[in-house]
Formats: sequence, structure tokens, C-alpha cells
Amino acid sequence: MIAADQHVATPPNKFIARCFCFLLLLNCFCSSQKTCPNCGSTQVPYPLSTNPACGDPDYHLRCDPRSQKLYFDAMNGSSYLVLRIMASFQRMVVQPSPWVSAPSSACVTQDMVVSEGLRLNQTLPFNLTFSNTIFLFNCSPRLLLTPLNCTPSSLCHRYLESSGHVDKNRALNCAGNPDLNPCCTFVAGGMPSAYKIRLHNSGCKAFRSILSLDPKKPASQWEEGVEIQWASPPEPVCNSKLDCSGASKCLPAGMSGLSRCLCNRGYYWDHVRGTCLRSKHKSKPSGLLSLEVSIGVISFISFAAILVLISVRKFSKRFNQAKLAKAREDMLKSSESGKNAKMFQLKEVKKATNGFSEDRILGSGGFGQVYKAIYVSQAAKNGAIMEVVDRRLIGTEPSGDVLSSVQLFSELAFSCLREKKADRPSMREVVQQLERIVQMVLQGSEL
Repeated sequence: MIAADQHVATPPNKFIARCFCFLLLLNCFCSSQKTCPNCGSTQVPYPLSTNPACGDPDYHLRCDPRSQKLYFDAMNGSSYLVLRIMASFQRMVVQPSPWVSAPSSACVTQDMVVSEGLRLNQTLPFNLTFSNTIFLFNCSPRLLLTPLNCTPSSLCHRYLESSGHVDKNRALNCAGNPDLNPCCTFVAGGMPSAYKIRLHNSGCKAFRSILSLDPKKPASQWEEGVEIQWASPPEPVCNSKLDCSGASKCLPAGMSGLSRCLCNRGYYWDHVRGTCLRSKHKSKPSGLLSLEVSIGVISFISFAAILVLISVRKFSKRFNQAKLAKAREDMLKSSESGKNAKMFQLKEVKKATNGFSEDRILGSGGFGQVYKAIYVSQAAKNGAIMEVVDRRLIGTEPSGDVLSSVQLFSELAFSCLREKKADRPSMREVVQQLERIVQMVLQGSEL
């Protein structure tokens, strides 16, 4: 009976192991993109990839199956051992290429023979950082004419003499004659050294890199290494919704035609963890909230003040225009003797100008366009010509001759205002007509 009970019961350690495996599988299922397994003791964070089934293929590293060491493969066949990876800074440090083994004291590195230096593919997301101070050795004398520091005081001499990273025989060959085989120093990271450190038989045949070089420290404390950074990865490429987790969807991204696991609303892409995380909405501090309220109140008051100022200016302009119009009207109506000047209504002006027709425009002035009106001719047709004649010109009781002359003058004036040019009299005809009217008036006054 006891044996049966023991057979049915589940040992606690087995239960815990099953729960752990379940949580591990659940975590792998929820992840948008798989993180590659460790390479020996070195962790391979996302987006770095050691095989097509994990990470981002553009961020490829090579894990050697025998030595279980991680390598960064550059162009033209050179490989560099990865010393450490700083995932939060998106950087890694690789070991400079080893020296050639034969001859043992030759001042030549292996990447000079294989690939003529360190060369990165510019289409991939890797580049050298400004943290690298590069020492070039076994150089041609023509480098003395370049902007590089190839003087006897260059730090590369101090590196050879007291760093302890180079054996004495090789250091002597690398130091050589400063005038015939100088060593030079420069800082990498700028173009074109962001993607290559060039070695050549006609240039320099070896290089070393120091990380964040501090000239105040002894050369023995300088850290040797090449720092490489990578660009932030985009969302992982996908072929179907099965390639994405529940917090993302496989949707077209950009103009490349590729589909990626784009995060759902309320989530954001964490390029370090390689997954979609829920957005955190933090409440604004009270100080920041009060500042925003103050800015809003000040903006509203300023806007209201501007509106009031604009309204006052418009009202003032209208008031001044009305005041000027009233003054003009009073001036026209005021007269010491005779009849007051006639004030025309808008209806009369529109009728006299044929609705402000364009063919009535005579020109334009400071107050706008000037139209030709034929109101007087209409009055003349109605026999009301005397209504528009100033009494100061004809007197209070004009004689018949005066009235006849006014009639003749008005008819001559109206003939000059005819619509068609052919119907209007010439200047010669106008002068002749005026002479007849004047002669007629003089003859009438003599009788």
C-alpha cells in the first residue's frame, strides 16, 4: 500500500522542473524573434545572429563549433575574435589581427596578407567607432606627407617601447628608422576609416588599436582592441502571421516590399530584447502640469488681446471713414449762395454708370476707379437740365437768352460724351459750334 502511494505521488523536484520547462517554452513562443544561444561562455544578444534560425541575418557572427569562440567575419576573408559584447550600447570589441608567425619578428599582421587590412561591408549595419586610436606600423615614407601623426613623438613609439603587447625583436622592426619606416597614429570612426583600416605593401603593413586611449596612463594599461558598433535593428522580417508573436502582426513595411512583425497599438519595438513591449503611460509631474496650464492661460490671454486690438483698429478705421464722409457731405451741402450741391444716391450712380460697367471705366486714382456717368444726359432728356446748373453762374432770374445758351452748351457737351467715337464731334467742330453759340448770345444781348 505504501509502495502504491509512492508510485502515484509526483516528486516535488520533477514538478518544479516541468513548470520551469513550461515557462521557458511560453517565453520562447511569446518572443517576436528568437535570440541565438550562447557561443561557449559568450552570450549572443539580439539582433546578433549565429545561424539563420535566430537573430537578424544582417547582424551575422560566426560561432566556431570546435573552440566555441565567437568571431566577426570581415570582407576578403579576415576574421576577428570577439572579446566582449555590450548589448545595451550596441557595441562589441574584437581582437586585432595576430602577427604573422614567420618570420617571428616581422612587423606584419595576418590581415595585411589576407585582406589588406580590416574592411567592413558598408551595406551591413556595422562600423568602427571613434573610441579606436589606430597605430600603423612598418609604413612607407610617403605617409610623412599625409595628415597622420608620423612624427618621432607619435604615441605609436610609446606603445612599442613600453606597452608589453609586442615582443622586443618585433618592436625593433616596427620602430625601424623614423625617416624610412615611420609609424603613425590616427583616430578611427570618420570617413573613410569608419569602414576600413587599410594596409598595403606600398603603405603600412600592420596596425594595432587602443580603446579610449588616455595618454596620461602608462602604455602598459592601454587596452588593445577594435570597437565595432551596430545600428538599431528594425522589426524582424516575416512571411506569415505565424512568424510573429501575439503583440505584433506581419504587415508590409516601407518601400522594400518586405513584411515585418510590426507591433500592435499600445506596444513598441524593443530592439535590445527583440520583442514588442507594452507602452507605459506615466502621469505627468504636478510641476510640469502647472507649467503647461500657465502656458495655456498666457497663450489664451495673448490671443484675446490680439483680437481686441484688431477689433479696435477696425472700429477706429470705420469711424474715421464715416466721419470723413460726413465732413464731405457737409462741405458739399454748405454754400454761401445759390443752390446746394446735389448728393447722388448709390442707386442713381449705378444707373448712370450702367451698373459700374467695365466699358465706363475712365481710369483709376488714389480712391479707386473712375467711371463715366451719363446722369446729366438723362436729366436733359427729361427737360431737367436746369436742376444741375449752379445758380451762381446764371443768376436767380436768368433771361431767355441765358437759358437758350445753357441749353446749347449742354447739347454740345452731351455730344462729346457719346458712346461711339464716330458720333462725337471733332475739336474743330466743337470750336466752330462754340463760336456760333457765343455770337448768338452776343447778338441777343445787343437787342
